[in-house]
Amino acid sequence: MAAMTRRERFERALRHEEVDRLPFWVKIFSPSYLDFQDERYRNMGELALADFLDLDHMGWGDSPVAGVNDRVEQTAEQQEGLRTVRFKTPDGVLTMAERFAKSSISWHPAEFPIKTAADLRAARHLFEGTRFTLDDDRLDRAKERIRAVGDRGIVLVAVGISPLMNLIQHLLGPEQTYLFLADYPAEMDELIGVMHEERLRYLRCLLANCPYVYLMSVENTSTTLLSPEVFARTCWRHLADYGRLIREAGRCHILHMCGKLKALLPRIDELPAVAIEAFTAPPLGDATLADRAALCPSKAVIGGTQATLWLRPAEEICAAIERSIAEAGGFRGVVLTSAGVMPPACSIPKIRQVRELVRRIAAK
Repeated sequence: MAAMTRRERFERALRHEEVDRLPFWVKIFSPSYLDFQDERYRNMGELALADFLDLDHMGWGDSPVAGVNDRVEQTAEQQEGLRTVRFKTPDGVLTMAERFAKSSISWHPAEFPIKTAADLRAARHLFEGTRFTLDDDRLDRAKERIRAVGDRGIVLVAVGISPLMNLIQHLLGPEQTYLFLADYPAEMDELIGVMHEERLRYLRCLLANCPYVYLMSVENTSTTLLSPEVFARTCWRHLADYGRLIREAGRCHILHMCGKLKALLPRIDELPAVAIEAFTAPPLGDATLADRAALCPSKAVIGGTQATLWLRPAEEICAAIERSIAEAGGFRGVVLTSAGVMPPACSIPKIRQVRELVRRIAAK
């Protein structure tokens, strides 16, 4: 088979088509990884580092859509690693806080904005009052980003999160979300409906002017956070609506689902999406490439390993990858990645060594 460009290899894998070798990408571009690496690699820049490792690259682009909400006045303050945001709405003030974690170089919830039943009414304004418009400068930057990545791989744009996962992760927290669903079912259903309509408005605006082929819902789905029944009743129908809009516009929907997915795979298989990104192997996840082949065959996967594997010697990493591929019956529909962000203890030279070993697996 003739050699392919990195973009062609990635896209053919997403279509479950034959490729010249196993597509390979790793998540090494965030500060939580790069800040711990040799200065030589930190100074390379994203695309130069992708070229150095010959990755079938998956880059991110910014959305050309801007949101405006005249109903909500937002203020923020930050001090000593604590960021506090207040949303003044016609039905009260919502306050949220995030704390910066040096270990992961990222922000994490310290205070969720919805705390009481009265806050549910105020939270409606965060979504019901938002209108979306195209920003020409952002659109130009998006087109330039796609041009810059070129044949190295694909470029994705994030399109938000479905309502329940937004509540669990950002607005209410896992425990309170389920308590509120039980105690205030009508109010929660009303808020979830408003949140869903807001995402549909956003998508319609984006898709009318979209330079991207690949749009990702950043769900972080896991059965540690929701049951198969809850997923089917809420997230599934919302993701199906988003996927249909994206497919009708001639674009591809990708689902970022990085947790334990095995019990959800049959329902995920029915969604109008092309792939699961960050598909995480055991023990951090609970689904293997063989599970995907058996339970969710319509979806390509961008993933297939997990962080602790990459702490082993390169030969052991490669042997585990080879076993996983053999159990699945091959690597059609697979872009092999680290799933989550690469652990900093796995060096760039070791990644490069694994990259070369994986090529030999694919050539057999």
